[in-house]
Amino acid sequence: MSTIVITGGTDGLGRALAADRLRAGHTVVVVGRSEAKFRALAANGDAHFIEADLREVAENLRVTQEIAARFPLVDTLVLGAAYVHRDRQTTGEGFEHNFALYYLSRHIFASELQEVLAAAERPLILDTTVPGTPGDAVRWDDLQLERGYTWKIANLQSRRLVLLSALRLASDHVRYVLYNPGFVRTSHQGALGRTSRAMVGVLAKVLGTPPEKAILPMLGLIANRPEAPLSAYQRGKRLELDDATHEEAERLHQETARLLRKRR
Repeated sequence: MSTIVITGGTDGLGRALAADRLRAGHTVVVVGRSEAKFRALAANGDAHFIEADLREVAENLRVTQEIAARFPLVDTLVLGAAYVHRDRQTTGEGFEHNFALYYLSRHIFASELQEVLAAAERPLILDTTVPGTPGDAVRWDDLQLERGYTWKIANLQSRRLVLLSALRLASDHVRYVLYNPGFVRTSHQGALGRTSRAMVGVLAKVLGTPPEKAILPMLGLIANRPEAPLSAYQRGKRLELDDATHEEAERLHQETARLLRKRR
């Protein structure tokens, strides 16, 4: 049996995936903010919970260090933590919310857990970052989007940054998949107003795929890992990757290392 780590594993897609893997007899490590939501899962198998606020760099580093110490071999890493802020918010460490949660957290997990992933036979990073972004989505001179912020700009930039990070981290041994699950029937965690939350809830009931069904293509990728180091999927359909260069990926790596050194 294998060990799977899931960020955002207490709700929706992540929770359904955790429940399925536990029923199949695997070791599941869930990283999330609510231990109360985790308790119902914990009775169903070899389940472990690490509470964390993954918007904070220090928390990501603490959690990845704990995982590496407790679980020397991880064969699947699922990066699915999500929380929506429509307006510009900054973390306690000064990073813009989307940059911190949707890029930095994923980058740190994929980077810091390379050793325990490398110990597995065919390790997989399955990242729910939606592929498909324009080449100019990154504001290199204003990564924290202090000027002209919109949620759309922040969303596109974080998705592009994850692509560049994945391009650098994927290898012939560690496969990296960018995965779009489509509209899933979940609680859609975020700082949404009453009207917006009600509308999303109605749409989810009508158009959203139940999490238990939405994970089926993900289970297929876990069972039959792609041959390419880096690939992208929308549900079960293989997508063409965005046109990104290794030069851009290296530029992001250097800038990220500088930002992390500055905050530590």
